[in-house]
Amino acid sequence: MKFRWICTCWLALGLLSAASIAAPALQSEAARSIDEGRQAELLERWRSMDDATRARMKARFDQLQSLPQEERQRALERGRRLIEELEATEEALDPEQRAVLDRLPAPERRRVVRGLFGDEARGTAALLRRMLTEEERARLESLGPDERDAVVARLRRRAMDQAFKDLSRIGRDLGLSTERLRSLRELPLEERRVAVVAELRIRCREYVAGQGLPPGLTEEAWAHMDSRSDEQFVRGLARMLRRDPSFGIPPERWEKLQRKRAGQARRLAALSEPSMQLRSERPELAGRALRQEALASRRAEAVAALVATGGLGDPEQERLRSLSSEDLWSVYRASLERLGRGLDGRSAVTEAMVVTSRRNGKGRRGDSRGDAKSPGRSRSRR
Repeated sequence: MKFRWICTCWLALGLLSAASIAAPALQSEAARSIDEGRQAELLERWRSMDDATRARMKARFDQLQSLPQEERQRALERGRRLIEELEATEEALDPEQRAVLDRLPAPERRRVVRGLFGDEARGTAALLRRMLTEEERARLESLGPDERDAVVARLRRRAMDQAFKDLSRIGRDLGLSTERLRSLRELPLEERRVAVVAELRIRCREYVAGQGLPPGLTEEAWAHMDSRSDEQFVRGLARMLRRDPSFGIPPERWEKLQRKRAGQARRLAALSEPSMQLRSERPELAGRALRQEALASRRAEAVAALVATGGLGDPEQERLRSLSSEDLWSVYRASLERLGRGLDGRSAVTEAMVVTSRRNGKGRRGDSRGDAKSPGRSRSRR
């Protein structure tokens, strides 16, 4: 569990700097307009836009131009960093994933990359929610640019401190000696970050050597990820952990985790993580719709995971299997939410099924009442 948290913390350090917090939506396009070497690409994109999209782009540009010079420069800088993050997100893909992406038309390719970056950004948002108090979260949106940058700097240090604390807690699993942990703790912040990623690499290599590659990860993809820079390695690892949360964890420990809420939640969450193939096949989908499609494509796995998490008996299993895709998604999301609130697996799944069933019952009764009232209203009019 802490393994994934360390990975998220490290990845968040880059995202916090790149996106800043609550960066305006206009930044990406505005930054590209001043970047040398992009004129041809921009012209092609402009020509491919419909009138409504062009109008939105022009409104964003006008909004940027109306800002005071200092604020406009900050917006352009945030936009430039956001573009760099999008490019780094694409660069972290393994050769097979890049090949899938390369087959898409340019607009759909950009949409898929933005979706991948959005997944990383959501992980950063979750990290922020854990690291900030309610008061800090409430104040954040009202801060000026300088104050906000100072907050980001503090969050970077807090994230690295938290990552190292978690690394210390799982030192026994990593095979680290007390002396090694002490030496890591004494390193300056940036050197400590490098050392933490080195430990992640060691753990992953040992896991692959002992357990082999997980399903869906080829030798070529693993070699590509392991040979990349620290930043690209962590990006690839974070993406893989979203699809296979057991990676890097010894089988006996993973078995124990499956009996705990956190392990159950991770296993369920991974089932709705869209693959690159699905993203390329349905580039028009994003967010909830894309995750719902991913879960539908793994329906048998989702049902099996919910059955195991809830310890469901035969009648409950049959009810679960008979659910529509929409209702299965509702049970799935409600189960995850309840696990996150601390309920045990049995309570989380059975309560989610009851809530979904009641909701459907109310809908049917409401429809029936509506149908019954219609003739009455018709008679009164007659």
